[in-house]
Formats: sequence, structure tokens, C-alpha cells
Amino acid sequence: MTLNPFKPFTEYLQPYKQRIFIGLLLLAGAQLVSTGIPIVMQWAIDTAKAGYEAGLAGQDTVMESAVGDVLYYSAIILGLAVLQLLLSVGMRWALNSMARFVEYDIRRKYFDRLLLLSIAYFHRTPTGDLMARATNDLNAIRMFLAFGIRMIVTAALAFPMSLGVMAAIDWQLAVYSLLPMPLLAIVMNRVAAKINVGFREVQEQFANITARVQENLAGIRVVKAYVRRKMEIEVFQNLNQEYLEKNRVLIHIQSLFYPFMFLISGGSRVLVLWIGGGVIIRNELSMGEFVAFNAYLTRLVFPMITLGWMIDRYQRGVASMKRIREVLNEVPEIKDTEHAQQTSEIRGDLEFRNMTFAYDDNTILHDINLKVPAGSILAIVGRVGSGKTTLARLIPRMIEAQQGEVLIDGKPVADYTLSSLRAQIGFVPQDTFLFSDTVRENVAFGMKEVSDEAVDWATGTSQLQKDLNDFPDGLETLMGERGVTLSGGQKQRTALARAVIRHPKILILDDAMASVDTHTEDEILKRLRGVMAERTTVLIAHRISTVKDANHIIVLDGGRIAEQGTHDELVEHDGIYADMHRRQKLSDEISDL
Repeated sequence: MTLNPFKPFTEYLQPYKQRIFIGLLLLAGAQLVSTGIPIVMQWAIDTAKAGYEAGLAGQDTVMESAVGDVLYYSAIILGLAVLQLLLSVGMRWALNSMARFVEYDIRRKYFDRLLLLSIAYFHRTPTGDLMARATNDLNAIRMFLAFGIRMIVTAALAFPMSLGVMAAIDWQLAVYSLLPMPLLAIVMNRVAAKINVGFREVQEQFANITARVQENLAGIRVVKAYVRRKMEIEVFQNLNQEYLEKNRVLIHIQSLFYPFMFLISGGSRVLVLWIGGGVIIRNELSMGEFVAFNAYLTRLVFPMITLGWMIDRYQRGVASMKRIREVLNEVPEIKDTEHAQQTSEIRGDLEFRNMTFAYDDNTILHDINLKVPAGSILAIVGRVGSGKTTLARLIPRMIEAQQGEVLIDGKPVADYTLSSLRAQIGFVPQDTFLFSDTVRENVAFGMKEVSDEAVDWATGTSQLQKDLNDFPDGLETLMGERGVTLSGGQKQRTALARAVIRHPKILILDDAMASVDTHTEDEILKRLRGVMAERTTVLIAHRISTVKDANHIIVLDGGRIAEQGTHDELVEHDGIYADMHRRQKLSDEISDL
């Protein structure tokens, strides 16, 4: 532990200085009251002993006076105990609530940071690991803050208070009681580092388990379809066994640490009883003083024992805070530039200028040069892996090109703030994601206020309206996780409705109709023509029937624009596009047989 054990948490404790001050003030009061109780006990015992001796000597008046004094001291002890109770309750309320508030602040900041991070971060970081940090690690931090402050301050106050009174009673006996303490300091110093390392390994393994469970639950249909149940159980058992072993290592450290603490504290008691017994026999110390001395020794030993627990919690809290900070300190790869400006409306002119993009060392797009006038439809076709989706993701800055520029209305996309840029772009990705909410909330996702008419228009445009009558509660039907209760086509149409209801200036449809039949696709395209006439549309598709009416079609091959033109021009050119057209036409004719 450092000289300031709360340094890793300072920025989160700062807003609650007043609450912490009140809690510590109440704690100090409770400790002061607690320190006074053994003194009153000493008076009561010595008075009772004097009264007993007076009774034996036939001094009844002195004995009766002693009984009254003992009752008086008992009342004082009861009053002090009640006062200590009230102070302790107030202290616990102040410090425990502070810990909850800090936990809330860290959790909120953690979640805010996650939403700021770029997509690439989530590609390389398991979801289960992020979930473990938001649950187990945050709980470890709260546990330390709730009890750590209390334990540290209690030890800091109880130790000198108790030791001071013990020295006043018999300074030599107080010195003897402290003899085992250096051994305690050596043990704590050695064990603390091992607990930190051990707990971090436990948390990391727990993250691995969480990630595996999350993947299995998300892909449960694949697991069942490929009869992977037994194999996945075996993998989980191995992960769980490793988690158990890492916990055993930590438990082994703790199992030696805590008994050793009790052994050291027991050593202090043995010394006090052995030496103190002789002092009483020689009548150098009264019985009341000896009882009070032992009571203070208990108060001295208690911080020693709780110090071991607190060191354990501290190391857990610091290790967890370090894991949380790893996410909080993560810098978003894509963020607002210094010169980025808010924009309320864009026209929709789109241009790719000398644009090249690579994932690590793998170049996906090569020297793309392309202009798309506002209000026109750009269609992108090509083989799988040719870079179609990558090109579309560059427009809202989901990813960023290493060379060249993407411009909207003649300005690089980096000149717009991310929020204002993306607010005017409707994006329907290949992988449709729906939230565990109602159909209505999924359609209206990201919008503050949406009228029923707007929802009806959007669901009608995406051809989802005709399916709503089959849903149990229409628009208020609750979906399962990721929209599992909907078919693939219904999911895509819901995502399409979510995009068009925003009335974006740029509409990106990344293979957004791959899961619907050709008849439904025709109906959707008919409805979309009016929508697309008012905005720039980027249409990615595999079906030629989807893109044939576009103003401009580009064919990507190996990350380069191999062909471009209108449908008729490309068919006449007799290249890649014409070959795709012939193959699909033949496939449709075979299907009609």
C-alpha cells in the first residue's frame, strides 16, 4: 500500500468530500466514545472491588455507596453505547452511500467511454471481458470504498487512542504488547503484492468465462445446429476449472495470512497476561486497570486483524480500478477533430478523392475516385470481399481512410462533428441488429419524439406494415434478444424503417434486401423511389434487379473500380457486370421452371 491508499480513486471521491467529511467526523466521534467505555469499566470494577472488601470488613455504608456508584457507572456505559450506536449508524450511512455514488459515477463514465470508442476496439476486445469489468471489477471497487475508508480511519484513530491510554496505565506493559508488530509489517508487505497479482489473474479468467458464455448464448442456434453442446460444455468446464485453480492460489495466500494475523495478535495477549499477571500479584496494577488495559489491547488488536482484510480489499480494488482505467484511458480512433463544425443540414453531394483504405497490412480499397451528385442513386456491386461495405462505412466515419479523402458537399467528412454528420445519414448494415424492445421502439430508435403517423409511414415504406397484423401486439410487440422472434426479412425491413424515418440526406443500404423475396423487394423499391428522389442513396446489392435503376453503378473488383456507368452501358460493355447480369437472369429463368 502507498502512503495515500485512496490515490487511485481520488478523482471519484472529490465530488463527495462533504459526505466523506461528515462520515469521518461521526467515525471519530464513535471512536472517542468507544475509547471512554473501558475507562468507565475500570472505575466500576475498582469501585465494586472496594465495595466488596468494605462489605467483608463490615462497612455497610461504604458498600451501599459502592453499589450505587456501580449502577451509576453502568448507566454511563449504557449511554455511551447508545451514543456510539447512533454515531456508527450515521457514519455507515454517509460512507456506504458515498461508495454507491462513486460506483454509479464510474459505471456511467465507463459506459460513456464504451459508446465513444471506435468499432475496431470492439473487434479486438471480447464482450465478456467488458462485461466483467462493468460488474465484478466495479463491485470490488465499491467494496473497498465502502469499508476501506472506515477501516483505515478506524485503525488510524483506535491505535493511537488505545495505545495512549495503555501507556498511561502501564507504559512498560504497553511496550511489551507492541513487540510482535514488526513481524506483522513484514508479513503484510510480502502478502499485499501477491494478492494484487492473484486477484488480477482471477478477474481476467472470469472475463474469459463471461466472454465464452456470452458467445454461446448469442450463438445458441449455431451450437445446437452443429451438435456442439458437449464440446462447448467441455470448453466451459476447462475455463471454469482454471478459474477455480486461480482462486485456490488466492485462497491459499489468504488462508495463511489471516491465521498468521491472529497468531501475532494472540502473541500480544500472551505477553500481556504473562507480564500483567505478575504486576497484579505485586499489587502494582489494580484489577480494574488490568481489565481496561486488556479492553484497549482488544481495540488495538482489532485494527491489526481488520488491516489484513482491508489490505486484501485494497489490492482487489486497485487491481479492478486498473482494469477499469484501461478502458477509460482508451483513446477513440475516430473522434471529432479540432476544426470540426456542427452542421444542421447537408445537401448530400458525395465524393471519394484518391481514397485508399487498409486493415493492418491488407489493402482493401485502392485509389478510389468517385463523385455522386446530391439526390442521385449510386449502386455498388462486386464479388464478396471486393470492398463494398468498407466503402460505405467510410461515409459516416465508422472507419477512416489512411490516404485520400471522403467529402460531403465539398468538405472532408472530418470537418463535420460526428454527431451532426451521422444524424443526417441513414445506415442499414448487412448484419441487422435489433434491441430487446418493442417494434415501435426499434423503428424510432435514436429519435426523441416520433408521431404514430411517422412510424406508420416508415413501416409502410419498408413493407413491414403488412406483417404487423400478424404480430401479437402490432407495433407494441416485444422482440426477443437481437430480434430473434422475427424472420430475417422482417428484421431487415425493421432496420430499413429505422433508417428512413430519420429522413436522412444520405441513405446507405448495405445489402439491405438480401433476406426478402424478389416480390417484396420490388414493392420496397417502389416505395423507396419517392424517398430516394429527395436524398443521396448508396445502394449495395448482389442482385442486379436491385440496382438496375440506379443513376450510376460501380463494379468493385479487388478493391478497385473495375467498371462504372448505367445499367444499359455496363450490360453493353460486356464485362464483370454483364456476366453477373447473365448469370442472375439464367438463375431466375431456372427458378421459374
